[in-house]
Amino acid sequence: MTTPDAAHLAARNERSLEHITAAYRHEAVDRVPLLVGDVNYWITGEDPSLIPDDYFEPDGYASMQAFQEARIEQHLAAYDDVYVPFLFPWYGSVVVPSALGCPVVFQRGEEPAIAAPAISDLSAVSHLVPPDPERDGLMPRVLACIDHFRAHSDLPISFTDNQGPLNIALNLVGLERLIIWMSEEPTVVHELLDFCTTVLIDWIRLQKERAGAPLDGGAFPHLIALPRGIGGVWLSDDDSTVFSPQLYREFVVPYNGRVFTAFGGGTLHYCGNAGHQLENYLATEGLVGLNVWCMGEFEQVFQAQKILGDRAVIMVCDYTPLEMEAYFRDLFAGLRPRGAIVATYPSPASALRYGTAQVEAVQRDASETGRRAWEAMQLHGRGGAGR
Repeated sequence: MTTPDAAHLAARNERSLEHITAAYRHEAVDRVPLLVGDVNYWITGEDPSLIPDDYFEPDGYASMQAFQEARIEQHLAAYDDVYVPFLFPWYGSVVVPSALGCPVVFQRGEEPAIAAPAISDLSAVSHLVPPDPERDGLMPRVLACIDHFRAHSDLPISFTDNQGPLNIALNLVGLERLIIWMSEEPTVVHELLDFCTTVLIDWIRLQKERAGAPLDGGAFPHLIALPRGIGGVWLSDDDSTVFSPQLYREFVVPYNGRVFTAFGGGTLHYCGNAGHQLENYLATEGLVGLNVWCMGEFEQVFQAQKILGDRAVIMVCDYTPLEMEAYFRDLFAGLRPRGAIVATYPSPASALRYGTAQVEAVQRDASETGRRAWEAMQLHGRGGAGR
């Protein structure tokens, strides 16, 4: 990878982390930190023809590294944003369930996916045993990929995609069955979620150890570096958008809190609208940030800033919209700059249709889209007064 010289890159990273840290500390700022998320580690939204055939294969680590480094090089040449380069052992969102018995399906141009739940009977929960990361599911590939990255690069290395305890349980059991059990067999569900939480914490710790990352650092929620000492983990909780506040408070909040506190604080990601969960996020121990792919529904973002106050930074994210001028104008008109970060993701295949909360399939030049979005973000970010 051809990158700026070491001194220049170190200065860039230090400046980026200073801006991000100021947001997490809710310091008064002149401008909201901005990021163009064009280093697309995941496959969703990418042009499938650009993904190496062996990207997910057991010996595809060099291809994955080369693909990511090429994107990093392009980004550093194009943008002076708050992106801090890192490598990501990306194997989709199903790594932990795969190690607990869920079969995985690989399809060209798609993320690895779970084919079916592994548990259909209540009694199976009490017989669950922790996975062997060196043998079970996709965990060995993740560890081998981390080892390869560490041997061939000086860039920081993230842990793999991090679905929270709820999503792990949903993959193991299935949505309908888990909701029924929450009502009829709550003790068993708590046993399951306690197990998933312990497995997840142990898995993150092992990856950090292999990557040489500190427990309270080395996390990159959707490309946005989480400064060391503020928190060392992020997790995805997209299903928070469809659960009632009551169920979420009982069956999710305490377990997410355990994950966050194990690493000195953490950021929670979700896609969609979870305005009904804001009080539950506030009650989650160790939460220091929300990474919200808000689908252009900004009222939940503005409300989150009011409810969470100085407790958590709000990262406003979306696939770069087709109507980007209107999107960024409206966002920055209502966004309070203190404690906020804004990121846009110029996918060549997916775009938000602003005002509909829908993502559409498109064909567009990601570089040109990113350039236009960067200009719009800077323009409206300077003019937004916030609330």
